Amino acid sequence: MNVYNIIRTVILIAEAVLAVALIVTIFFQPANTTGISAIDNTETYYTKNKKKSTEGIMKMATIIISITMAVLAVVFFVLLAIDKSGV
Repeated sequence: MNVYNIIRTVILIAEAVLAVALIVTIFFQPANTTGISAIDNTETYYTKNKKKSTEGIMKMATIIISITMAVLAVVFFVLLAIDKSGV
C-alpha cells in the first residue's frame, strides 16, 4: 500500500468526522430572526458580549470547521494529483 493512499484515507475519515461536526454545530445555532428589533438600534450587554456567548462560540466553531474542511479538501486533491498511480 502506497503512503499517499494511507494519507488520503486518513484525510477522508477526517473530512467525514468534520462534516458531522459541522452539521451538529449548524444545527444547534439559534436562528437569526431580525424583526421589529432590527429597527430599534439599542445596544445591550448581550450584543456587546456576543462573541463570548454560546452563540458566538458556535459561530466561531462553524467557521473553523469549514476552513479546516476546505484545507483538507485541497490537500486531498493535491495528493491525488501528485500520486500518478490513481485512487
